[in-house]
Amino acid sequence: MIKALRLLPLAGLLLLAACSGDRVVLLPDPNGHVGRVEVTSTAGQQVLTEASAGTEVGSRTSAPSAPKAVSADDIQQTWGKAMAAMPPQPTTFLLYFKSGTSELTDESRAEFPRIVAEVTNRPHARLIVVGHADTLGSDQINQTISRERAEEVMKMLTAAGAKPEGVEVASHGKRNPLVKTADGVSEPRNRRVSVTVQ
Repeated sequence: MIKALRLLPLAGLLLLAACSGDRVVLLPDPNGHVGRVEVTSTAGQQVLTEASAGTEVGSRTSAPSAPKAVSADDIQQTWGKAMAAMPPQPTTFLLYFKSGTSELTDESRAEFPRIVAEVTNRPHARLIVVGHADTLGSDQINQTISRERAEEVMKMLTAAGAKPEGVEVASHGKRNPLVKTADGVSEPRNRRVSVTVQ
């Protein structure tokens, strides 16, 4: 029935139901962002941009209906079981370091209980731990320090009781800065490790 669905940036969550036709409802993502979804059939197109807006396509030759609000009760009744079975969205934590070291700042050290709790509360948790550096120093030094930071965070998480099923550790050196700077700039927000719990 639906010829194409185009999810645009920040599309949020998309729900589909197929009964006598197709039904599409756009929900906000866990952070409350709602983007856009284009629903296209052979007979026309409809764009959803509002939270809980829905459209239906009755047959291959019919155009999507005008968007209309779908109640929370209807969403729960139609898709509640499917939504409950979805894995939780990944959560990312940023940890910051003292310049030229793999020593966490005090504020970042205080984040560890939250990360361990997130890993512990997820069945089959996976971790992606990526180290970064600022632009102070050579590429080789920054690649080395960013790797040391990522490995140190992984050791600390393991020591604190985090037992994920899978772990990926990587380092980006001074590539992919959080804050773009010229070369040779000491930027505290670029001296970081991102920990994504899936």
